[in-house]
Amino acid sequence: MYQSLPGKEQTTHREKGKQMNIGRRKRRERLKLQRRRESRREKKRLLGFFAVGCAMFLIGAFAGGFYVKNMDHFVQAASQEPVESAAWEGNLQAKVEEMQAEILRESQEKAQREKEQAEEQEENLPTDWNLRLVNRTHPLPENYEVELGSIGGGHQLDVRIVDEYKKMIQAARAEGVYIYVSSSYRSMLKQVELHHDKILDGIKEGFSYDEAKTLAATVVAVPGTSEHQLGLAVDLVSSEYRRLDEKQENTKGFQWLKEHCWEYGFILRYPNGRTDITGIIYEPWHFRYVGEMAAKEIMEKGITLEEYLGALPVSAEQ
Repeated sequence: MYQSLPGKEQTTHREKGKQMNIGRRKRRERLKLQRRRESRREKKRLLGFFAVGCAMFLIGAFAGGFYVKNMDHFVQAASQEPVESAAWEGNLQAKVEEMQAEILRESQEKAQREKEQAEEQEENLPTDWNLRLVNRTHPLPENYEVELGSIGGGHQLDVRIVDEYKKMIQAARAEGVYIYVSSSYRSMLKQVELHHDKILDGIKEGFSYDEAKTLAATVVAVPGTSEHQLGLAVDLVSSEYRRLDEKQENTKGFQWLKEHCWEYGFILRYPNGRTDITGIIYEPWHFRYVGEMAAKEIMEKGITLEEYLGALPVSAEQ
């Protein structure tokens, strides 16, 4: 093995010492440079504070000078204030009177417009017994009475339409279509019972009382506003399907009635898509007697009784 020479070891130690000294000098120089930079930044901050202070002093001095310079003007304006105030109050009073006159004029014009609109919308409904309008906004008189006649099965209608009703049912049977009565004339007591039951059904379904009451009125008329109490309405179902729902429109009975009911003075009272006018949902089972002439026009045009009579839609009067 080889051994290192003593002379070479000494040379290595000296070189390492020189390098360490060079490193120390570089660190000292970096520290000095950092201190000089911090000193310059501090001077800049001090100069900024000084500049702001001077600016504030100058602004304060200027404001004070302006106040002192214009003091006489302020005093003079204050001495004239009562005169100008009186003039301003006079102008204000005139403005108030002008506004009052304008409000009064607008109010009178509005009242006149409403009067004219009411006259235009005034319902001149016929008084014929067969065209009496009964709905949510046109209730029956409290003393209304009707003479009833039997149509079989314990059902009754206004005696004046019994013959026409029977002719209609017999004509359908002659063509192989069998139609049955589900509901006819109803007394006030019966209508109250049905309406109350419909409200309870809504509550059971999770609606509040007010919500259930509103919904019930679109299905079962509020007592006193039902055509069944008039004795001129009848709910009819076909032999193959006897439930009172929209599927009734697919039955032979409904199709026959839709085509021929007008010939006997009856109409489909609550057609599809007219709830905003009649206040009642689509009922393909509810037929109402209005007389042959009116029935023909209503069914041909596809309109409601309200539209035929020129009455306001139920929704417009709520």
